[in-house]
Amino acid sequence: MTRVTLSALLAASLVCAQAPQPRPPSVSGVVINSANGQPVRKVSLVLVAKDAEHGISYEADADANGRFAFEDVAPGEYSLNADRQGFTRDNEGAPGAPLPSFKVEAGQPVTGIKVRLIPLGVITGRVIDADGDPVRGASVSAMEYSYLQGKKDLRPMSQATTNDKGEYRLFDLAVGKVYLRAAGPYSEMHRTSFSGGGRVVSGGMQDIAFFPSAPDVGHATLIELSAGAQLAGCDIRLRQQARYSIRGKLPGPFITSDENGNRANYMLQLVSRGNQNQGYSVEVDNENFTITDVAPGSYYVLCVPMNNEQHLSARQPVEVVNSDVDGVVLNLVPPIQVSGVLRVEGALPKPLEHLRVTLQADSSPRMPQMYGRRRFGGGSAEVKADGTFTFEDMPPDVYRITLGAHPGAYLKSVRLGDDDVTNGSVDLTRGSGSLAILLATDSGELEGTVKKPNGDPAVRVRVTLIAYGKLLGRGDLSPSGFTDEQGKFHLKNIAPGDYEIFAWEDVPVGAPQDPEFRKPFEKQAVALKMEPNGHQNVDLTSISVKSAQRADQ
Repeated sequence: MTRVTLSALLAASLVCAQAPQPRPPSVSGVVINSANGQPVRKVSLVLVAKDAEHGISYEADADANGRFAFEDVAPGEYSLNADRQGFTRDNEGAPGAPLPSFKVEAGQPVTGIKVRLIPLGVITGRVIDADGDPVRGASVSAMEYSYLQGKKDLRPMSQATTNDKGEYRLFDLAVGKVYLRAAGPYSEMHRTSFSGGGRVVSGGMQDIAFFPSAPDVGHATLIELSAGAQLAGCDIRLRQQARYSIRGKLPGPFITSDENGNRANYMLQLVSRGNQNQGYSVEVDNENFTITDVAPGSYYVLCVPMNNEQHLSARQPVEVVNSDVDGVVLNLVPPIQVSGVLRVEGALPKPLEHLRVTLQADSSPRMPQMYGRRRFGGGSAEVKADGTFTFEDMPPDVYRITLGAHPGAYLKSVRLGDDDVTNGSVDLTRGSGSLAILLATDSGELEGTVKKPNGDPAVRVRVTLIAYGKLLGRGDLSPSGFTDEQGKFHLKNIAPGDYEIFAWEDVPVGAPQDPEFRKPFEKQAVALKMEPNGHQNVDLTSISVKSAQRADQ
């Protein structure tokens, strides 16, 4: 029988007490400038836990040599965010791809991480008038083509205002191709005066030009921005635009008398359909209106009674090309109430009242506008627990219908009365109607692997599924995702139907939804048919960055 003395027990306990405990791991690395490979200092870094609900995030700053370290990091999976004025993160993947992640394991420090930042560019110059004098208060925009709902559009990415010397400075500009657009300042904005039986509202004219002095983007000079570009001397000479008038008849007398004296009976406004108003003036007498100083473009003339208890309104589209527009008639119409019901084939993981139904006018300004007590451009309605919803005070127009997030289901059909409008528009110009929306839950899943042409895994590339056949044009049924570190992807909630799938190394966000953009790459797509509740696997080869860029030119 073995005998253990008290001294032996004490010695054993001391050995156990002195055994070294494993130290929590650390994460360290360096931040470098991707343009020249030099370290970047004064960078704020955040180590973000992938399981944000239960994990912990850590903060650190890069030193003068661009080095950073996170101490005592709990085991888990993390990604690394970096922020520095004048730089943007290079995530080494397709635009919009998630940042790469890595695992931290107990007792094993993570070292040698390289965070790459891309330096942003600067453009400076002056805005001058036709005589070469500086223009103070001019607006200068760096504009680039981007995609919205499958359509290519020129949009501002950065804006600046000129000082008293006509100088401007655009900064934090990402690598890419831009056009410069300058617009002169408004003058006498919204000055109101009454004269006899009428009123004059002065908007003010605005001259515009694209760099260096072009009337439109088609004649402008394209500027290519490299990483950290510093472009000076980009002067823009403003051009005086041709101006025209819009004339028409008011819905009724403009001036009414009450105990307070003369009072305007209507609110009148000109709204650009491109959300780029360029100044105008309104002149009215008691029956007619004239809108002067209008640049060529597409507009709405909006009119709302001041005392609008019935919520009446008028909205008349107007195209100004190269002459005055006469004979515009403003007919006040009452709003439309649209009721509907939403039904589901199958079971949703969340109750219906978490959904919202949205109607967006096809030809409206990009952002809905409140005018009087009416919303132009669209509206949304909350779905109640029983599936019913109601739109109040909708202007008669043609709308697109969309739903909020509804995981596990897809939009199967939409009916307006007896008409199937699933792939079309909801036309309310013929009066009110009842909407019947059907969701279905028999969606499928798609997974696969993407490789580069040389056979290596294509990491964090964009995978786009495009609906074809009966579903052609359904942007809501064309999901996209990204591959992981092994080049694998997984897309869920795919409606039954025919599709083509593409994988892009680098592509402008939204571009694959444009049929014209996709044309050169149709042969590189893979066709598939998703059955109800189906599950498919597919292997893809990524489309190179250069070929995608050539197609976008």
